[in-house]
Amino acid sequence: MAKKFSVEDIEGYQQVVTPENSDLGKINFSVLRKGEKSEYKGMTDGNETVFVLTEGRMRFFTGSQLTAEMSRRNVFSEPPTAVYLPPYTSYSIEFIDKTEVCLASCKARGLQKARLIESSDMTFSRKGEDGYFRNLTEIMNQDFPSEKIIVGETISDPGSWVSYPPHKHDTDNHPEEVSMEELYFFKVNPRTGFGMMRVFSDTGDDVFVVRNNALVTIPGGYHPISVAPGHQVYYLWIMAGENKKLVPYIHPDFRFVGK
Repeated sequence: MAKKFSVEDIEGYQQVVTPENSDLGKINFSVLRKGEKSEYKGMTDGNETVFVLTEGRMRFFTGSQLTAEMSRRNVFSEPPTAVYLPPYTSYSIEFIDKTEVCLASCKARGLQKARLIESSDMTFSRKGEDGYFRNLTEIMNQDFPSEKIIVGETISDPGSWVSYPPHKHDTDNHPEEVSMEELYFFKVNPRTGFGMMRVFSDTGDDVFVVRNNALVTIPGGYHPISVAPGHQVYYLWIMAGENKKLVPYIHPDFRFVGK
């Protein structure tokens, strides 16, 4: 029902999740880490791909054209910058400082155009109540011109719950719910801390220890998260579906809590 992966603390390109090695049917997820004054070249092949900078400084080129100069201290202190590319697009990245960038993709027909996504293009909000306050950044919401992917970031208050109240989005039952598979890529602050994630449904119940650079796939089920007191948890969330609508279904036992 869900699988946990760990991103290794090494330099270079890491293909972490694919439909072939996970329980997801659409999403690919990779992490690219490079040192200063280095370069990386790639091609999106048949996938629409979003690049989310989590730390560092870099120049991003689409083909031979400079698309953006991007920088971010870390995910807890500065908002993201991202780039969306359609299938069969070549790109290159020049790394100015030690940098980490995440790549999420899925198969697409190539109906959309390359686009820089700056902070001014994103939606920022604060949600929840005492015990589960969090800050939410919608990098690519359901109205963004992608084909299947929705992307965002969530940061908890210290010691709080997130992805709460428990919700799911694994069934097409519009208008109550739309099926979207998902994965979470985690950072913890301070990085020596930990959180706990539960993924449960009528057919299974799994609990994962969440540490810095962990990743959990969510093909279905409810998926709340808690973090140790004095610590914050961040996760980059990637969703993909044929209908591309964010319509979560809250567990009936927790609806009295609110959203």
